[in-house]
Amino acid sequence: MIEAIGCEDSRKGESLLGLLGYYEAVLQRKGLATRIGEIRSLKLGLILDLLKTVNIGEDLKAKLISSVVSAWEMNGNDDLPEVGEDEMKTMQSSIAAVRKSAQIALHKYHPRDLTQLDASVMFALPLMSRDLKNDDVPKVRDLLNQVMASFTERNPQEFTPCP
Repeated sequence: MIEAIGCEDSRKGESLLGLLGYYEAVLQRKGLATRIGEIRSLKLGLILDLLKTVNIGEDLKAKLISSVVSAWEMNGNDDLPEVGEDEMKTMQSSIAAVRKSAQIALHKYHPRDLTQLDASVMFALPLMSRDLKNDDVPKVRDLLNQVMASFTERNPQEFTPCP
C-alpha cells in the first residue's frame, strides 16, 4: 500500500513539475508583460490546470472550474506594462510555491502528503478577487471554501495546511 501511495505521489509530483515548467517557459517570453490580454489568458489557463490536478470530488471540481471560467474578467482595464509585470510575478510566485510542495511530495511517501500537496496547490492559486466579475466573487469563494473543507474531511487529525 505505501509503495502505491509513493508511486501516486511521484506521478502527481512529476506531472505538476512538468506543468509548472511549461508555464514558467511561457512566462519568460520577451515582451509578454505588455500583452495584458495574453497574460490574463495564461493566468486563467494556469489556474484551471492547477485545479484539474487537485484531488476533490468531480462535481465540486466541475462547479469550481465552470464558475471560475464564467466569472473570469478577461478585459484588463489597465493596459500599463506594470500591470502585466505584476500579474506575471503573481504567477511566478504561485509556480514557485507549488514546485516546492511537489518536490517535497516526490521525496516523501506518506498518505498525508497528497492531501497537503492538494492544499498547497489551492493556497498557491494565483486567483484574486480582482480577476473575477464582482457579482461572482462570493460564489467562487464559497466553492473554494468547500474544497478546503473537503481536505479536512479526508482525515482531520492528519491535515495541516501547508504554507
